[in-house]
Amino acid sequence: MAGLIQQDGALQKLKFIPYNDVKFEDGKLVLNDNNLGQAYTVMFNPNNIAIKLQVDRDETQADGATSAPMRFKRIKPQDYTFEFIIDGTGANGEPKKEVAKEVNDFLTVVYVFDGKEHQNRYVKILYGSVLLKCVLKSVDITYNLFSSTAKPLRAKVNAVFTSCLDQELSEMINNPNSPDLTHKRKLTRSDKLIGVSNFIYKKNTYYLEVARANNFNTFRNLPEGTTVFFPPVSKT
Repeated sequence: MAGLIQQDGALQKLKFIPYNDVKFEDGKLVLNDNNLGQAYTVMFNPNNIAIKLQVDRDETQADGATSAPMRFKRIKPQDYTFEFIIDGTGANGEPKKEVAKEVNDFLTVVYVFDGKEHQNRYVKILYGSVLLKCVLKSVDITYNLFSSTAKPLRAKVNAVFTSCLDQELSEMINNPNSPDLTHKRKLTRSDKLIGVSNFIYKKNTYYLEVARANNFNTFRNLPEGTTVFFPPVSKT
């Protein structure tokens, strides 16, 4: 599935984990900051995840022309849409929850502006074997069931997230002037993507982005002979 990077692990509920930094380093994980940063876990997993892929092209037209060459400019970041339900009726057999509080907890993690960082937070999204690194683009909340006192009992959340990379890696992947842009390497029987990425970049943080750049659905157990593109690191 395009854009979804898989990791080994047992199936789990959809979870949103906030970070302060686009590198998503453990040291930048938000923990117990006035209750900001505690990962939000949904009550019910979504039935669908929508992925939007976009190509940005130059639509400039010459005077009098009826069409444009539509020259390629860039691949836009991928959008991911999650739709899930928050229920406060107890219909699922679990203790009743306050819908308004659940909505607020979700918004605290993905939407609330952080005055210290001067932005809302970066979000790592975990869903079973799926791992995404994103920022919130938009969220729609629809309350569709109320008590006799107008207390919300059910809400539908439709949240759109945009994928993000740290600037250093983004420039590696998208630099059209790099002489090594088309350099690729074939994996041998003993090669693992994690090990090769660590050897090339001298860092242990880029293997997921390399997998994403190559449209791999997993970074483990790639077949022998698989051709992998490793974006060059600019030396400064």
